[in-house]
Amino acid sequence: MFDIVCMCVCAELFQLVAVHLPQSGDQLVEAQELSAVLSNVSSNPAATGFVRRRYPFHTLAPHKMLSNGLMVGGRSWLTRFLSPLVSEITIIQSCVKVSAVIQGLVNGESVRTDLMVDPRSKSLVLNGKPGHLQFYSLQRDKLLYNLDIVQQEYIHELGLQQFEVVKVAFDAPGNWMATVEERKPKAAEPEINLKLWAFDEQTQSFVLNTTVSAPHEAQITSMCFSQAADGQTSMLVSASEDGHFKAWQLPRSAYEGPSWSCDFVGDYRGLAPQCCCFSADGSLLAVSFQEVVTVWSPASWELLTTLSQPPKAIRDLCFGRLGCSKYLMGTTASNLLCCWNLLTCSLEWSTSMDVSLLLSDPLTENMAAFCCQAESTDLFVFKPSEPRPVASLKAVCSGKVTRAVFAPREEMLESCEESSQWLNRSQLYFLTQHMDLMTFTTKAEEDRLAASSKQLFIDDSVAMTPFYLLLGKHRKQENQDSLTRLSAELMPLPRGSLAIKELLQSPAHVLPSTSVLCSMFVESLLVSVESKHAEEEMESEKEEEDSEGEMESRTPRPEPASPGLQSAESAAPALTKAQLKELRRVKKLDHGWLADLLLS
Repeated sequence: MFDIVCMCVCAELFQLVAVHLPQSGDQLVEAQELSAVLSNVSSNPAATGFVRRRYPFHTLAPHKMLSNGLMVGGRSWLTRFLSPLVSEITIIQSCVKVSAVIQGLVNGESVRTDLMVDPRSKSLVLNGKPGHLQFYSLQRDKLLYNLDIVQQEYIHELGLQQFEVVKVAFDAPGNWMATVEERKPKAAEPEINLKLWAFDEQTQSFVLNTTVSAPHEAQITSMCFSQAADGQTSMLVSASEDGHFKAWQLPRSAYEGPSWSCDFVGDYRGLAPQCCCFSADGSLLAVSFQEVVTVWSPASWELLTTLSQPPKAIRDLCFGRLGCSKYLMGTTASNLLCCWNLLTCSLEWSTSMDVSLLLSDPLTENMAAFCCQAESTDLFVFKPSEPRPVASLKAVCSGKVTRAVFAPREEMLESCEESSQWLNRSQLYFLTQHMDLMTFTTKAEEDRLAASSKQLFIDDSVAMTPFYLLLGKHRKQENQDSLTRLSAELMPLPRGSLAIKELLQSPAHVLPSTSVLCSMFVESLLVSVESKHAEEEMESEKEEEDSEGEMESRTPRPEPASPGLQSAESAAPALTKAQLKELRRVKKLDHGWLADLLLS
């Protein structure tokens, strides 16, 4: 069955209608189900836009952030996440062509890939629409673009097995991206494709370079890039359940463009590899085969050493960074967190922890371990060289953490607290089993966020117009003088304004009936006549005093008079302030009625 969107005209009424067509082999099909998408559409529109609501993963948006305080070492930490409701705005031209799409994080059926960070755009990369990868900007809370990986039409049919993107990896400069897509038919062998994508400077996106069909005979369990000494990508390693790991290199041909090919196939005693990772300088490759960790030299593909463990398979492997590059961390299915020293090829330390996810920060020496305890997850941030954790956070979320990634910050935080130093250069994002994408922020970041959000609040002491609110607070400095003059001309608030505020802030269940509230509200807004007359008299007196002051300043000083005149003037009695006030009042009286009386 298919849905077709078309323009329909009915009695000079233009509508955008969705027609549901049933499956049929005939050329003429009767459509029984119609639904109007848009009504009152223009007969000649330049573009049409409509909003489609979806329920995607929980993500970050500073204007819709919910906070949950967590106490760690006596200091306040905050985890933040956003409401799952996100809108999608699609702009359609008159030729029924999509012009633009404005949306947030796209909702996928599941997240099969790890959370990755694009080194170029610093965006979060994960599953999006079926067969796509979405590049989502964490700083701007905006979907940058969707990249079609499968490049096949998605058929909406229940029970139909289609290709899904299950693995993705980037090299450090962001020049290459590797993806793995697979499909598992019910009565056939799984279909697996390995694709290598090159970044195109002109389109600012990734372009397909090499496609390898059936790179392994079974499901691929892990994949990672290695970095050469000069910073260029040297190879890609993939591990599979077929018992082999393969190294893919990028030779350059004189006749054709660059394309990837298999350079080495490795195995160990017929065991199935589970995970693999390169050291920071690319000189070592660690591959786990059940309970054994093998260390290889990519330059000669020589097996350097093996690190054995008690029974139970190894689930995660991570090399240390910077000053801790000599350490190799691993987690086992027997709830052990192990640290090996590669210089001595021995176990440095181990502890009993049910670690569900282990990852390293590429910019610092820190590592993060998520431990599932009862119905919640705890987080421990540590350095392999120190037994004491850098930070310990209890019950960061409910359920289990499935994916996580360290994202580099645009600007380094200047944090003076020791417990928050691990957040200065990178920010940790993690995805829960309930599809909540969450992160950690410091108290200073939350204070800056709260200060910026206060700009949206209305100040009761200043008259706000809708146009002022539309422009925002960033123009406050330009209009400071005009706003000051405007506030000076405003009348003071009624005496009952404080009572009104208290009334509005009181809980609804303790308020009296509406009839009582209405009379109280109206009375609080009334201004008494006496106070109004008193204000008018004060204003008139102030104006007269100002005018008399101007008159006195403009009138020239009289010349000294004769002694006889001075004695006559001194003999005249002086008027008091009350008499002057009464004279002013009489002067303001309207005596027109007396003239009318005399004329009559």
